[in-house]
Amino acid sequence: MLSSVIIGGGPGGLGPIIWAAQHGLLPDWLDRGVAVVDRQGHLGGTLGRFGIHSDSLGGSYLECLEAAGLPAELRPLRDEPVAHEMARYRDSFPPLVLVDRYMRHIGVALAGMLAERSALHLCTEAQAIHLRPDGSVEVEITGPDGGANVLAARSAVVALGGRQRWMHGELKPGLTLANCRMREVMPSDRALSTAGLQEADRILADVGRRRILILGGSHSAYSVAGAFLGLAGAERLAEGQIVILQRREPRIFYPDREAAQEDRYDVAPGDICPRTQRVNRMGGLRGFGREMWRQIALRPRAKPEPRVVTMDMQRLGADELGAMIAEAALVVPSFGYRSETLPVFDAGGERLTLNAELGGVAVGEQSRLLLSEGGSLPNLFGIGLGTGYKLPTSMGGEPNFDGQANSLWLYHNDIGAIIYRAIHELERHPAGAAAVAA
Repeated sequence: MLSSVIIGGGPGGLGPIIWAAQHGLLPDWLDRGVAVVDRQGHLGGTLGRFGIHSDSLGGSYLECLEAAGLPAELRPLRDEPVAHEMARYRDSFPPLVLVDRYMRHIGVALAGMLAERSALHLCTEAQAIHLRPDGSVEVEITGPDGGANVLAARSAVVALGGRQRWMHGELKPGLTLANCRMREVMPSDRALSTAGLQEADRILADVGRRRILILGGSHSAYSVAGAFLGLAGAERLAEGQIVILQRREPRIFYPDREAAQEDRYDVAPGDICPRTQRVNRMGGLRGFGREMWRQIALRPRAKPEPRVVTMDMQRLGADELGAMIAEAALVVPSFGYRSETLPVFDAGGERLTLNAELGGVAVGEQSRLLLSEGGSLPNLFGIGLGTGYKLPTSMGGEPNFDGQANSLWLYHNDIGAIIYRAIHELERHPAGAAAVAA
């Protein structure tokens, strides 16, 4: 029986594996049996579809290859050209096409280790997870040829990425995008893709005097504004023609309090991470989205950008907001992500309702999948975009942060460690999982 099945080979799903690799534990874990299942033909994710820069420094991506415990099979990656290219962005923000190539190189090396020591299932879809009476799990999969198979393991990790729920979320009482008239609509994940930016450029070229509305105040919203301004069609935009409609002012990341004060940013005590002393370490805008905010907010040494303005959505009535949406040339919902899920069945064959299926957070503090009625599943874990992971005090983060942690560095470090240790404990003491499965 396998130690674990990891469903999803993107940056999140690889998190526990990369943590184990950094600490010299990966070869032994693979020998105990780890299967990775991914619908793509490669490991490492699909970040290359986005035409923007990362909001993490290049150094965050390099750390995993610089660890002392790295297995011999992964050490040659340090001298690969893509690693040297990433090193040029150690203190800046690399384009996601580079991050994609870098993660794919790591994925190729890990795929080789998995194929040799454990199991790798590419171009394969996971269909469902079944809890067994003995505390193990069975994962139904469909291979590239359409054939069905079952993988038995002590645990499973679900890392299917996030999806945007933007049609039916309530903007105002009784008002959703589903009941709004819209000329063109493009959710932020589409808008930030290379294909989406090409489509947006076509719309901007024929926008006339109509507005571009970006709904939401997240990093994605400010990144969309910045990306649109880089398009040829944006040269024709007038002052205030791109509008970011947000419910509250965004928080902004700074390396320390002094940097925030120099930028005329007010810092509350709860904005400071006690572990790192960074301001808004987890919840603050970073990278090019942060610079977009600085231009709009007229921060020191930032070039003003009058084509983009922000508006408080709370001050608009439902009719007024609906009219703005109907008149806009393009509406870009930027409401964040919720975790993709799989059907999970208990040992009696009854389908369990996961909290994520009802729009709630997917995981608890130990990264175990949450049930809708409360409680968690001891041998099923979730990691990656949209899971809603809330940082425990031990991981730091500013006290005022009330959002979800979507950080590749955390996946490869603290969160990856939590999942690895929990899986190891299940191998030693499977009785707890068996009690829940029964």
